[in-house]
Amino acid sequence: MEDCAPHLLRFETAPLELEAAFDGGRITSDGGLLWLAQIDGELGLCEAIASYVPEWRSQRSVRRSLATLVRQRVYQIACGYEDQNDADTLRTDPLLKLVLGRLPERETDLASQPTLSRLENAPGVKDCLRIAEALGELYVRERSKDGVPSRILLDFDATDPPTESRKALTTTATIKSASSTLCWSLTGTPVS
Repeated sequence: MEDCAPHLLRFETAPLELEAAFDGGRITSDGGLLWLAQIDGELGLCEAIASYVPEWRSQRSVRRSLATLVRQRVYQIACGYEDQNDADTLRTDPLLKLVLGRLPERETDLASQPTLSRLENAPGVKDCLRIAEALGELYVRERSKDGVPSRILLDFDATDPPTESRKALTTTATIKSASSTLCWSLTGTPVS
């Protein structure tokens, strides 16, 4: 069988450069964090979200930026840890700490579950709308690099999972383009 895996990959992460080897040794199942953090850095996805999250903390108690908290939560969800309780274990994860700009062994741990819970509850309905608009604008900006699309297909899931908060049912999102404005609710119901 031909060996098709690269022998070594280098990632320019701060504060340490990281090398990924494919010859065994200590293995992590969350290696996709490296690519996720790199793409997020290029797109500014988490920065866009964080710019619309209202600051709820008193300035003297702030230890992590809103962008870092958003990145931690988004990266955890992307790796399959959607339960906030996972944050209490993952806050010491060396790779997650590294992609969030902390030295794994020397710097303080990442945010705990209560902090991430407060982060998720901080935005109101108007903030959620602004976040949705920012994500739509980000999509259009990136998509238009190859030319303006003639159409955008929005494929909504028809299932209606129960939620504990009505916020998810009332938030709307807007994509503004040169020719028209497209609105929809997050439940898939058209907005007039």
